[in-house]
Amino acid sequence: MVVTNLPLALLKPEAMKPEITSAPVLSVFQRGLLLLAAMLAMFGWLVMTSRIMSDVHPIWDLASHVSWHAWLALSIVLLTACLSLRTTNREERLRWWHRFIMVAPPWLYLTWVCSPWTVLPLAANDANAKGLKVMSWNVWVMNKTPDQVVKLIEESKADVVVMVEVGLEQTTVYKQLETIYPYSLWIPERSSRGIAILSRIEGTLFRTIDLADQGMPAIEAEIPETSNHSGFHVIGVHTLSPGLRKRTLIRNRQLQGLSEWASALKTKGVIIGDLNITPWSPPFTRLLQQGNLVDSRCFRGNFASWPTDLGVLGIPIDHALVTKGTTVLHRDVGPLAPDSDHRPITVIVQ
Repeated sequence: MVVTNLPLALLKPEAMKPEITSAPVLSVFQRGLLLLAAMLAMFGWLVMTSRIMSDVHPIWDLASHVSWHAWLALSIVLLTACLSLRTTNREERLRWWHRFIMVAPPWLYLTWVCSPWTVLPLAANDANAKGLKVMSWNVWVMNKTPDQVVKLIEESKADVVVMVEVGLEQTTVYKQLETIYPYSLWIPERSSRGIAILSRIEGTLFRTIDLADQGMPAIEAEIPETSNHSGFHVIGVHTLSPGLRKRTLIRNRQLQGLSEWASALKTKGVIIGDLNITPWSPPFTRLLQQGNLVDSRCFRGNFASWPTDLGVLGIPIDHALVTKGTTVLHRDVGPLAPDSDHRPITVIVQ
């Protein structure tokens, strides 16, 4: 007998199986974005760890110099994660939650370190203000266009000029500046240790200081009071570039010497030059605290000065620090410099 009224499910049991719907597959772009976010998160953790460990071994200090770049990268990842959490793709949303959790701790830490609000141009910054105008520039010891260096310094109309890495071969050309700056002290070298300070202010006195007994003299200039500004002590300095343990420790001793110089001052003072350190490095923080100093960059900008070719993406290692009680009227970084990897910086103080 043929049964014809059996339920369809018994005749075709496969029809009763639940339909399986797979989650939307992530595109190549989405997967790449998630991978990039994870890599940037790891970069942030590395920079955060390096800053914390910089006092354990000096080599860690090198990575702390890109704290600003790490903070910017993490900010972009954090913003992207927040926007991506609104997606309807459950798998993608879950992965972005993971990225958010990975990024949040180093982002919070580097926000505290970098204090990004201090680069906002909120403070007075008048390029035409009356005061003592001081310029500093690492001109590079191998500079092949010294005549262009002279021209740029003349156009700056600074009252005091600090020149770093003054080479022996270029000094003859550089000394053309003595017609404008009749008061000067030159210590040229064949190495990067050469330095000079030039002043147009009558009665300027000079003395050399070896901050770490390493044969890298700094020059102190005592600037008399004029109708435009009060008297100042200006110290032009070039610290040793960090690298292996010994070089970094020497640089840190030079910074310690600067803090001692500043704390002993009875008058207003300016520390200016190539300090080979960024504002986010712990030794720089100690320099400000122990020397009772103020960074002239605060609430005026980031002022990246090295390397020249990177422009605003570079790092600020040329600094102008002032003793408390000194009024900063203007702070700036110069244009692309001829045949040098540093951009000049200027500050006007009162």
